Amino acid sequence: MMREAIGMAKFQALIVDDEPLARLALREYILLTSADIEIAGEAGDGFEALAFLKERQDIDLILADIQMPRMNGVELLKAVREAAFPQQPLVIMLSAYSDYSFVRDSFVLGAFDYMLKAKLDENYIIPVLEKTVDELNRRQSLLADSLPSDEEETVCSILHRLSVLQETGQPMLEQKEDWNRSLAIVRKHMGEKNQEVALIRLSEAVPFEDTHRMILQTIRSVTNKERNEGICRVCRHDDRHYTIFFTFPEQCSTVVIRRLTHTVLTDVQIRLRQFLNLRISIGISHVANGVMQWSRLFQQAERLSVLSYFHGYDHLYYPEAARQTSMPSDKHNQWKDKWNLFKTELLKSLKEADQSVYKRQLQDGFGLLIERYPSFPERIKSELSEMIWEAGTVISRNGIAWNDIQAVFPHPAEQVRQLETWEETVKWIEQFLELLHEKLHPVSKGASAWLSPVVAKAKAIIEKHYDEEILLSTISEMVGVSESYLSKQFAKETGVNFIPYLTNLRIEKAKQALENGLKIYDVAEKVGYVNPEHFSRIFKKVTGVSPIAYRKKYERQA
Repeated sequence: MMREAIGMAKFQALIVDDEPLARLALREYILLTSADIEIAGEAGDGFEALAFLKERQDIDLILADIQMPRMNGVELLKAVREAAFPQQPLVIMLSAYSDYSFVRDSFVLGAFDYMLKAKLDENYIIPVLEKTVDELNRRQSLLADSLPSDEEETVCSILHRLSVLQETGQPMLEQKEDWNRSLAIVRKHMGEKNQEVALIRLSEAVPFEDTHRMILQTIRSVTNKERNEGICRVCRHDDRHYTIFFTFPEQCSTVVIRRLTHTVLTDVQIRLRQFLNLRISIGISHVANGVMQWSRLFQQAERLSVLSYFHGYDHLYYPEAARQTSMPSDKHNQWKDKWNLFKTELLKSLKEADQSVYKRQLQDGFGLLIERYPSFPERIKSELSEMIWEAGTVISRNGIAWNDIQAVFPHPAEQVRQLETWEETVKWIEQFLELLHEKLHPVSKGASAWLSPVVAKAKAIIEKHYDEEILLSTISEMVGVSESYLSKQFAKETGVNFIPYLTNLRIEKAKQALENGLKIYDVAEKVGYVNPEHFSRIFKKVTGVSPIAYRKKYERQA
């Protein structure tokens, strides 16, 4: 129903474009297609628009061209978001250019929608304006119940405490009054009917606050825009996780609730991938009632989010995706006996010169782990970490220094816990055991000390150009052999594949740079990593600690 027909004021819009004819055309289209929007004014660039907005803080909608002199549309959007308006206007970006970078920047900064000026006609503009009016109506209806930013933070803080609450974490008697007040705040602003938790897990931790602000803005721009017919709070959990708390007080159907949340979360996933190049997995809990259920729902969503270890990122994981692993204690004991027998046989088979013996045993062990823990990567990693320590005793008994192993696989028992996927874990364990087998069955001294001219030249190239984007295919061309031959020969003669060799060399150089006090992004560039975040992830995977933690540890020791 039109707002004017029921006695409500029209929404106020500002058109910002440096072309007078474009402003006139857009004004006419809006007059023809929407009875709920009134043009309050026009501006020729971003500076004029800001001056207008200072005088008229009742503007509900801004339609801004991206390409303008003095201050373009993206700069205007940023300035609007930083301004302290009582109610932030919705912003629709307009452009004659389908420029991806402008679109991405606009949505990251919180643009509501985007339109190409070349496509403007009634059929194109009507759906956009209808969606815009729907959102403005929704925001207006929620305005009376909206929270100031400090209250929003308070609700998120309480929800976070409820999420991580364990049975042993119940408040002491003297804290009961504060606790009850906190529960009352959550009940007031969230309700406690049809609660649901979605945990967003990034493919890697993000150490930069600017990136986190953009992530939070992107998620909130989706959850605020979608008509999910429920209440939603988005909270940052840590450097890798974001929690979305839903309640649906008016819904009676879990099927409808799933459809609503699926729409929102799919949009979140797409936006984070398109605009921030982030891969995520999302675990979604069951629906439950009662404020004390948040902890259980959060833990369920957390368990589901790590299924990316088995199935990869870019997926939404619902409760039915988790395979049941509970079994009676006698069955578990039987499995444990099988697993212990496997480890004994595997370590024994490493002493056999024939590699195929231990490799067959290893495949049996992988099967046992997946059979027992098909949905619990941390338990798999724990079992493998323990197996690595036991393998270390075999190495020591045979007179091989553990430092020789750590030179290639630093802190292996911890390193295996940092691996992100089952596929990556299998490959890593295979390479680790291959190295152990080679150490237990070395070639003659003369052969082990000698490198063929091809491999020696390849090593020299790597050590000279490790700080550049260097590929095995490039090196193979430089030494005059095929890529597949160099790959096999390099691994055979050095005992390690090309990528791990290059990575370990870079990390050793990075350690030296960190010890000399260089900043992390300078260190990353110095050793050949363009992206500091990627460098930090690789550094932690290899060393077991972040670059910051490594530098602090070195400074304490110094």
